[in-house]
Amino acid sequence: MAHVHAPGLVLRMDPDELLNHGAQCSCDEDLAVRAQHFFVCIESDAKQGFWAPLFTGTAQGTREIPHAAKSGNPRWTGSPVHYHPGQLWRASHKAVQRAAEAARDPSTPKQPNRIAAAHVPRRDEFPAMDDVPAK
Repeated sequence: MAHVHAPGLVLRMDPDELLNHGAQCSCDEDLAVRAQHFFVCIESDAKQGFWAPLFTGTAQGTREIPHAAKSGNPRWTGSPVHYHPGQLWRASHKAVQRAAEAARDPSTPKQPNRIAAAHVPRRDEFPAMDDVPAK
C-alpha cells in the first residue's frame, strides 16, 4: 500500500531515481541534492507533487522546521531539519514512489513521517517552476 501524497508527508528519496522517472528540480543540476534525502511534500494534485529536500545542517538561506512539528519514524524525528527555498522538485506520484523504494524509506502508510500542517513550507516560498517543462 502506497502513501497518500499530501502536504506534510515526508519520504526519504533518491534524487537520481526521481530524475530517472522524469522529475524536475528548480535549481541548476550542480546545486541539486545528490544523495538520498528526506523530502517534504508541500503541494500535490492527482498526478504530481512538489517536494522540498530537507537538510540536517544549517546553511545560508535555509529555514528550520521545529522539532515538535515532526512525527513518525525515529530516523526522521531524531535530527533537526532545514529546507532551502531555492530548491524544489516536481515529480509524478510514480516517480516519488520509486525514489522512496530506492532509498528504503523507513515510514509506512500506518506510521508516516510528517510535518504538522502549520509548519509545512508554503509553495510561494519556492521558485515558480513555470519555465521548467513537465515530463
